[in-house]
Amino acid sequence: MDQYLDFWNLMAYDFAGSWDSVAGHQANLFRSHDNPTCTPFNIEEAVTYYMTTGQIAPSKIVLGMPIYGRAFHNTDGHGKPYSGVGAPQTPGSWEAGVWDYKALPLAGHTEHFDPNVVASWSYHPGQKVVISYDTKEVAGHKARYIAEKGLGGGMWWEASADKSGGQSLICTVATTLGGNDYAKLDTSENLLRYPGSKYENLRNQFPAN
Repeated sequence: MDQYLDFWNLMAYDFAGSWDSVAGHQANLFRSHDNPTCTPFNIEEAVTYYMTTGQIAPSKIVLGMPIYGRAFHNTDGHGKPYSGVGAPQTPGSWEAGVWDYKALPLAGHTEHFDPNVVASWSYHPGQKVVISYDTKEVAGHKARYIAEKGLGGGMWWEASADKSGGQSLICTVATTLGGNDYAKLDTSENLLRYPGSKYENLRNQFPAN
């Protein structure tokens, strides 16, 4: 298939979530050797697989990055069991346990960063809630990884969840890769219309967003 495609968007997120039995990192760059259960997948091994087994040129691989976080409730931390991903007082931005980056960190949470796996998260010790998400620091590391590997660039899910100004994940990656006029990035509303769609949210242009 590679011969027919200009690029591949590698969705390097959702490595961990509500389907797992323990809290984990959802978009880590590397595997954890000290706490392997918290990194069931990682970007480095995925990229290597596509380049070697898939014989895909690195310049055709576009690294996908999340602009949201995934929550794990009632847990002592990564690699530990949890119960539930949402609660009435912390339901999520648009789905139980899923938070827009612009809403993070939540009140009472402290941010953490693990340089060995290149992943960040926040934790509330009283509520025992972990939220796994990329911070500006992680975005910078991923941008440098893109450059070092010679990848084709970056893409995100999704731009409306980003912060503005100097805390923007998209702008952090863009400037780290050499861009210097991120103010020109298009931030206009989605004007696509699907009045004939069988899905109500598409017909109504995503009214909840």
